[in-house]
Amino acid sequence: MARDPQILLRAVAVIALIAAALTAAAQLDGRTPSEHSEDASPTDDPLRAELERCRTITPEDLVTDTTCQAVWAENRRRFFGPADAAPDGNE
Repeated sequence: MARDPQILLRAVAVIALIAAALTAAAQLDGRTPSEHSEDASPTDDPLRAELERCRTITPEDLVTDTTCQAVWAENRRRFFGPADAAPDGNE
């Protein structure tokens, strides 16, 4: 009978976590798409418009399109960060 309080405590903790997850999901579900990405407007970022253009070209055309190559390189740099910011593994 010593384990009964532990089982009850675990059950209460699981129920509380489920309730918290459902509450968070309900609050997120009520948002409009503009609330999710306020700063992701394509008009604010010229790189975004150029990426849209570069997505439409074929891989064969990409070989000769230096503008798209530079745009993709900048997009990778923004996503992954500068090359010198990589961790050295000594931490």
